[in-house]
Amino acid sequence: MDKTTAGDRRGEPSDSRNGTGNLSRFTDLAGTRLYRDNAFAVTGLPVKAQGRAVRQHRQRLEARLAVEDTRPADPDSPVAGAFRKEEVRAAFEEFQDPRRRLVDELLWRWGEPGPECGCPASVHEEHDDAVRFHAMALEAETGRVHAATDGRDMLWQGAAGGWGALLERTEFRRHIAHRLTELDDPRLGEHTADDFLAALPRLLVSPFRALATDPDFRPRLARVCAGWAEHRAFSGLFDELFEETVEETVQDIIDALRATNEKKDARLFGDADLIVRQRVLPAFERFGEFRAFVSDWRYDDVAHIVAVGVGNLAVAMLGYHQSVRPSPKQRSTVVELAERAYEIAPERHVREFKENWDVIYDWSLGGVLAGAAPGQPSTVSGGEWWGCLLAALMIGAVTALWVTRGWEAGVGAFLVVGLLYGAAEKLTEWYARFRIHRAGRRYR
Repeated sequence: MDKTTAGDRRGEPSDSRNGTGNLSRFTDLAGTRLYRDNAFAVTGLPVKAQGRAVRQHRQRLEARLAVEDTRPADPDSPVAGAFRKEEVRAAFEEFQDPRRRLVDELLWRWGEPGPECGCPASVHEEHDDAVRFHAMALEAETGRVHAATDGRDMLWQGAAGGWGALLERTEFRRHIAHRLTELDDPRLGEHTADDFLAALPRLLVSPFRALATDPDFRPRLARVCAGWAEHRAFSGLFDELFEETVEETVQDIIDALRATNEKKDARLFGDADLIVRQRVLPAFERFGEFRAFVSDWRYDDVAHIVAVGVGNLAVAMLGYHQSVRPSPKQRSTVVELAERAYEIAPERHVREFKENWDVIYDWSLGGVLAGAAPGQPSTVSGGEWWGCLLAALMIGAVTALWVTRGWEAGVGAFLVVGLLYGAAEKLTEWYARFRIHRAGRRYR
C-alpha cells in the first residue's frame, strides 16, 4: 500500500529566490515523491528530449490516455506502478520552464554522455546509480514495492554514497553548467551551476522529514541519516530534524537520573538500580544513536551527567555496605554500576572514575585484588600485604617460642601478634573508608 501522505511534499530546499518562483521546483519536489513526481519519470521522456520530440510524445500519450486511465512506468524505471492521466498532463507542463526542467534532469537518468557533454562516462554512471538507489529506497519505504529491511538499508547506503561523492566532483558541476548553456533560454541567464548545486543536497534529504513520522521507519531513522551526514554535502542538514528528538531524549535522561537520586537518598538502592537499568541507560543508548547530529561537547556533557549519576549510586551503595554486609548480588551490582560509569565517562573525566573503580573493585574482592580498571592488570592490595606479613610473623614467632621456651611463651606471642594483626586490619579499613570518601566526592 502507498503510504505517501500530503505531508510528504513538505521540505525546505533553501534558495533565496524560491519566493519568486525561479527555482521553486526544488520546493515542489521535496518529500518522498521526489522521484515519483519527476517529469521524466512520469512522461517516459529521456532527459535530452526537447522541442518537437516533447510535443510528439505528448500527442501520443494524450491519444492513449483518452482510452486508458493510467500510463504504466517504464520497465527499467526505478519508480514502480502507473501514473494517472492528470499526473502525466501536469508533468508535461514542467517542460515549459527550463529552470524547473533542469531540476528534474538532475534527478533522473542521464545515460551515456553525448559528444558535446564532455563528461567522463563514470560521472554519468555514478549519477544514474545514485538516482536508482535513492528512488528504489523511497519506493520501498513508502510501500510501493516490497524489500527486506537489509535490502532497504543497502539502497540507502548506495544512495548516500553515490550522491555524496558525486556532489564533490567538479565534473558534476561542469555538467550542470553545460546544460545551462545547451538549454539556451534567457530565463536561465540569471542562474549559475552553483545555484542548483546549493539547493540540491537539501532536496535530496527532504524525504526524511516525512519518513521520521513513519513508525516502521523511525527505529532506523538515525542510523540511515548518519550514513548521509558522513558526507560533507549533507553535514548540518539533519540538525533541525533531530533537534526535538535529541532534546526529548536528554530530558528523559535527566528525569530518570532525578528519580534515581531520590531513591538513592532514601537508601532504596534496589529501586535506584532498577531505574538506572530500565530508564537511564536505555535513554543514553538512544541518545548515542544521534551522535552524528550533536556536537562533541554536547555529547560529552550528557555522557558526564550520566556517568556521575551512575557512579554516585555505586559510591553510595559502597558506603552503605561498609556497615551492612552485602549479598553477592548487591556486591556485583556495585561493581557493575562503577564499571558502567567508568565506560560512559568522557575522556577528560575518566581518571576520577578510574580511581573510584579501583576502590570498588578492591572492596568487591575483599581486599585481595586492587587496581583493576576494566582491561588493566590487577595488583596486590595494601590489605593483602599487611595480612600476609603479619600472618608470617605470627606463625614464625609462635613456632620459635614454642620450641625454645615452651607452650606458654608461644601462646603469649600468638596473642601479641593477634592484637597487632587486628590493629593493622582496622587501619586498613580506615584507609579504605578514606579512599571511598575521597573518591565519592570527586563525582560532580
